[in-house]
Amino acid sequence: MITNKPLDISNFFVAGINYKKTDAITRGQFVISNYHYDSIIKIAPSYKIDSFFILSTCNRTEIYGFAENSSQLVDLLCTQATGDKKTFTSSAYIKRGKAAIEHLFNVGAGLDSQILGDYEIVGQLKQAVKFSKDRGYVNCFLERLVNNVLQTSKIIKNDTALSG
Repeated sequence: MITNKPLDISNFFVAGINYKKTDAITRGQFVISNYHYDSIIKIAPSYKIDSFFILSTCNRTEIYGFAENSSQLVDLLCTQATGDKKTFTSSAYIKRGKAAIEHLFNVGAGLDSQILGDYEIVGQLKQAVKFSKDRGYVNCFLERLVNNVLQTSKIIKNDTALSG
C-alpha cells in the first residue's frame, strides 16, 4: 500500500524488545508468526502505516517503519501479540530517524546479537523484508536501506574477524 508522499527520515522508527532487557517468556508474548504478520499487513492502513516490516526471532521482535509517531507501530504490532502494549513498552526501545537506521545496521551486522557476529539474523532480516515487500509494504527508501544493511553485513563478514 505504498503512497507517493515525501519521506521525512524523522518519521522512520524502530520499536522493539530483545534479549538484553526482556526475558524469554515476555519475548514469547510478542512473537509474530507469518499468520499474525499477514493479519497485521491487512490492518496496517487503518493505522496509517504503508511501509514497514517486522523482524521476529527468538531473541527479538522489532517493527521498523514510517509513521507519524512510534505508537502507531507499537499499536499495530500489539494487535496480533498475546502480550499487551503496556508490557511491550515497559521493556521496549524506540528509536527514530538516524538512531533507528544505525540500529538496523547494528542488527544486520551481528553487533546486536546475543552471540557477537551471529549472522543468522541476516536470513531472518531478508525473510521479514521480503514478506512485507511481496505485499506492497516496503517503499523505495526502506528497500534501499535494507539492501545497504545487507551489503555492509556481507563486507563485515568477509573482511573482518568478527564472524570467525
